Amino acid sequence: MKYYPAETQVTPLTNVRRERVLPLPGEILVEEGDQVEPMQVVARTEVPGDSHILPIARLLSLPTAKVDRCLRVKSGEAVEKGQIVARRGRWFGPAVRSPIDGWVVFSGGGRLLIEAEPTLFELKAYIPGTVTNVVEPHGLVIETTGAVAQGVWGSGGEGLGVLKRMAERPDDILRGEQIDPACHGMILIAGAGLDEHVIKQAEMFQVRGIVVGGLSPRLVERFERSPFPIVVTEGIGEVPMSLPIFQLLTTNDGREAVISGNVQYRWPLIRPEVVIPLPAAALSESPFSSDSLGQPGSPLTVGMPVRVLRAPYMGMAGEVVGLPSEPRYIETGARVHGAEVDFGGGEIAFVPLLNIEVLR
Repeated sequence: MKYYPAETQVTPLTNVRRERVLPLPGEILVEEGDQVEPMQVVARTEVPGDSHILPIARLLSLPTAKVDRCLRVKSGEAVEKGQIVARRGRWFGPAVRSPIDGWVVFSGGGRLLIEAEPTLFELKAYIPGTVTNVVEPHGLVIETTGAVAQGVWGSGGEGLGVLKRMAERPDDILRGEQIDPACHGMILIAGAGLDEHVIKQAEMFQVRGIVVGGLSPRLVERFERSPFPIVVTEGIGEVPMSLPIFQLLTTNDGREAVISGNVQYRWPLIRPEVVIPLPAAALSESPFSSDSLGQPGSPLTVGMPVRVLRAPYMGMAGEVVGLPSEPRYIETGARVHGAEVDFGGGEIAFVPLLNIEVLR
C-alpha cells in the first residue's frame, strides 16, 4: 500500500521560487532579469476604498420619488466626511451627511452610494534574488538560493531581519525579560513557547519576527494583531520545536533572513515560513538533493525523514526504518497502518501513518 503523507519543507539549501501577485491588476516596476532586494517595491496598484450606501429616503422619511430634489450632490462629485449630501427642506430641515471622504458613485431608488478614495498598494519583493518571470499586469516570479523552514501557523505579514538565537534547547520557553535592546531588528528563535510578556517587549524593541515551536491558546488572539510576523512550527500549545527546524535556524544564527506569517489554507496553499538567503555557489556543493530526500509528492518510503504530528511523540523527528504491510493495534484500541520510526538513541516506535509528515 502506498501512502502519500503531508510534507513540510525544512531544507538547508535549495532553489527558492516565490510568486508575488497583486490583489488587482496594476503596474509592474521591474523587468525580467533584474536583481531585487527584499524591501524593494516591485509592483503597485490602487485598491478601491470601502463603499457606503446611504438610505436617503428612509433617513429623511421621504417617498423615493421625492429624494432627487433633496440631494445636494451629483454622481461623480467628490465629497468630504461630514458634508451634507441631502437635506429635507431648504435650510433647517433634517440632513444626511457623508460618513467618509470620497465621491458619489451612484444615486437612485432613494439611495446614495459613496465610495472612499482608493489606496495605493505597494508589493515588495520579499526575498532577494532575480526576477525570472513577469506576468503583466498581475505579478512576477522571483528566484534565489537559500534555506527554508516552514511552519504550521502564522500571523503578522512579512518581515526582514537577522536571526538571533534566544533558546539553548528546543524545549526552552522565551521570557519577556530576555528581550532587550540587542533584539532590535532581529528575528528571534525561541523554543517550545512564549510567556505573556514577550509581545509587549518585542513591540517595544521593534523585533522583526519570532519563530517558536508552540503558542499558548490564550496568546493566539494577541499575536493575530501583532505588528511583526510570527511563525509557529509545531502547533498550538507548549510544544518543543522540531530538532531539524531548530538546528537549521540556530546554525544560521546571525544571518539575514526573511520571515512570513502569511497563511492560506485554500489552494494555492501558503504556509508561514523563514527563508535564509545563501550564496548560489553553495548549492552545487551541498550534500542535500531532491534525489536523497525523494521528489515532492512521492509516496512514503524507508529512509525518509519524518516528523510526528500528534501525541505521544508530537514534534519528534526521525527516520522511517520500516513500513509494516499489516495494520497494528495502538493504545486507543484502533487497528491502523503505520511506520516504524527511529528517533535516535535506539528508540524505535510504531506511528500511525496519519500522524506523520515528511520533512523535505
